[in-house]
Amino acid sequence: MSKRVIFRIDQGNFEQGFRVSLEIRDCQRNLLAGEVFGTLVPNSEILTNYQQWQEAYYAWGKDENCRWWRRKIDIPPSMNQNYSSSEDSVNRVENAAETFKTTFNSWLSSSLLEDIKWELSQNVKTDEPVTFIVKTDNPALQKLPWDIWSISERYRRFQVALSKKIEPIKGGMSFPVKILVILGSDENIDIKTDWQILQNTLQPGAKLTLLKQPTVAALKEKLRSQPWDIVFFAGHSATNPDVNDARIWLDDQTSLSPQNIKRELQKAVENGLKLAIFNSCDGLGLARQLDNLDIPHIIVMREPVHDRVAQKFLEHFLNNFAKGESLHRAVCEARENLKDEVEDYSPNASWLPVIFQNPEEPPLTYPRSEPPVTIIQDPQPKPSENRGKTQQLAWWGLGALAKLSVGLALISLAFAIDKIIELDKDSTRSQVISLGEQFFTQNSSPEKQAGVKAFAEKKYPVAIANFKASLDQKPNDPEARIYLNNAIAANSKQSVKIAVSVPIGNNQPIAEEILRGVAFVQEEINRDNGINGLPLQVAIANDNNEPDLVKKVASNFVKDPSILAVVGHNASVASVAAAPIYKEGKLIMVSPTSFANQLQEPAYVFRMVPQITFFAAQLSKGLGEEIRNTKVAVCLDEVSPDQKSFRSEFRYVVSAYGGQIIDIPCTLAEPSFNPMTVVEEIRKNKANSLLVAPYVDNLRKASEIFKVVREHQLPVKLYGSPTLYNDKTMEWGGKAVEGLTLSVPYFPDAKEKDAFRSLWKAELNTWRSPLASDATRAIATALQQLLLEHNPTRDKLDNILRSANFKVKGITGEFKFNSSTGEREFLFQKQRSDALIRVENRQFVKSE
Repeated sequence: MSKRVIFRIDQGNFEQGFRVSLEIRDCQRNLLAGEVFGTLVPNSEILTNYQQWQEAYYAWGKDENCRWWRRKIDIPPSMNQNYSSSEDSVNRVENAAETFKTTFNSWLSSSLLEDIKWELSQNVKTDEPVTFIVKTDNPALQKLPWDIWSISERYRRFQVALSKKIEPIKGGMSFPVKILVILGSDENIDIKTDWQILQNTLQPGAKLTLLKQPTVAALKEKLRSQPWDIVFFAGHSATNPDVNDARIWLDDQTSLSPQNIKRELQKAVENGLKLAIFNSCDGLGLARQLDNLDIPHIIVMREPVHDRVAQKFLEHFLNNFAKGESLHRAVCEARENLKDEVEDYSPNASWLPVIFQNPEEPPLTYPRSEPPVTIIQDPQPKPSENRGKTQQLAWWGLGALAKLSVGLALISLAFAIDKIIELDKDSTRSQVISLGEQFFTQNSSPEKQAGVKAFAEKKYPVAIANFKASLDQKPNDPEARIYLNNAIAANSKQSVKIAVSVPIGNNQPIAEEILRGVAFVQEEINRDNGINGLPLQVAIANDNNEPDLVKKVASNFVKDPSILAVVGHNASVASVAAAPIYKEGKLIMVSPTSFANQLQEPAYVFRMVPQITFFAAQLSKGLGEEIRNTKVAVCLDEVSPDQKSFRSEFRYVVSAYGGQIIDIPCTLAEPSFNPMTVVEEIRKNKANSLLVAPYVDNLRKASEIFKVVREHQLPVKLYGSPTLYNDKTMEWGGKAVEGLTLSVPYFPDAKEKDAFRSLWKAELNTWRSPLASDATRAIATALQQLLLEHNPTRDKLDNILRSANFKVKGITGEFKFNSSTGEREFLFQKQRSDALIRVENRQFVKSE
């Protein structure tokens, strides 16, 4: 039975090392073991030695006795070109290759991969076929020939492929196999032989359609006009030095990038395209771009390739593939043939062929008759993983032992962790609180739904695989990321659990901003060995910012001894309702987003933002300094207690600057509310500025106000409360919000925006995510101290957080909490993160 090993390499670099993980599946995608982790240690010599091999290889390729180029560019200028074309050029390449191979395997041998190697030895036999998929989006790692890893010597049928992301399964080929053959520029190369090999090897049983040096229009038409199983290209190609672009030459003058035919290729995938083969030079850039278009399998050449090497590879690959070998096995056999037949005159030819693929795809085979219907079953965990103890209650409580990473002592903690306390049947917990058993967000992917189902059934490896698949499709989903980390943590015997409460049922965008901040810190903590060696789990609760529901959620948190702290709530009306319950239950809450002046408690209640009056004063001061004879119309949504405080402070400061306030009735949640009311009041009172301060659930109505004001071309400057700093303001407001000025508690710098973009593949246009991150970081920092105590109980967290010696290094700066009010305070005044920002060219920028 064939096995599939997915070796995932996460963020990192050769100077600091890489975090890696490994999972093993059988041929039906069933997980054979839980995910294991390791580290690739720093080693800057890897890239240096590989480039030295490249330089020798490129110099050999320029030798007039070789004439191997299937490419259209010169040697990159960064490479050493001072090699002679003497007869020892082959030896130079071989010596450089041996040096690289030694360094490469020494690096992997010295890395922290013991758990990974052990898992391989226990689950993969030496004589069974195994596909080893290296999953990474790092171009330098993709460049390396992973086939030469010495671990492959243990397995006689070891095959390597590369992958960037997981996509839904596309399935097998049709019969007869429909192949589009594109023969491009043949300047100084022989590609007619490629066509002959295709004809001789694949017919009968295949329908080959030839396009010889087609125009771009002809190629586009052919790609979209009919279904294809395979697209084959032979000719000149190259990857640009910046690795972000690659091109093929259709003729001696015309070249194009896969991005130029993106729509046509996407259409081809929709119509059944399963395999793209580029038997041409330097194709990694092509593979990266094609992988983004979700082509299930791609074969390219890693470096420039000799005519005879390309043809020998094609001949051996197709012979094996057409005879029934899987795609991976056929490529592996072809590599072995290259070693035996051509490496005497073309050094390291077996390094060149590369497979890019979706790791979820089953082994691809060439149909020799009409294929039967294949049913791919959901992956199942090993029998040993189903412990059959669904009612077991595991404690790391009194008498239980928890191993601390700092190696100090074994401690006991009086909290139940594995099982949440049983509540009455009329409890709302099953509807509003989840570690991964249910999803709250709309438009959840099938993979996410499958992950939730598996989590509920305690099939954690299955849940992990599905949540990863869902994130590969939608990396901006924080609920799936939290559930993924929870599932990974569930494989541990012990964990630390906190909760986050958000209005995900009726305000998903705002809820997800908060969840992204929590998920960011959870993932970072668990990647770095958890909290004192224990992974962090996060329960998500939906409270809809509704006071009655909030009280039920808070009561359930208090009753559950496994929940050590709460990040939340969102709106001030929610936090004010919950605060007395947490205070009485001696469970800390840290709100990242609530501004109400009423939210000041001497115990168990903390928050990350100043009182709302601070922002009212900041905004009104900025307005007063910017506009003479200020006459500001105020549309303030008085749903939440913080809004009244905002109005009072704003009025006071504007008056101090000699300005005038025009109050407009604005209950935005009322169906009868009409934005024209605002327009009429501005006209009647000749206002020169407009302040809109909506409740968090009424952001769309606020955008409608801005639109109507701009449609009527009123000459007013626009201002808003911190609530409006998010993507939806620009999405819903469009051009109408251009010039809008806001007072916000935090505005991220370029470095933080890059980090956010790297994880979430989206732009950071909110203060909620960073402050939720810092709220979670504060709790984690306090838990580190708590777990070192002799008798740690969650009520002691309040004293830790209010201690004069407690401090947190957060995204927004280094801070502590005021011992009397529970408000965040910066250790240094210059670290203040609040700012006035405005919308400029559809972006939020800091006001000067």
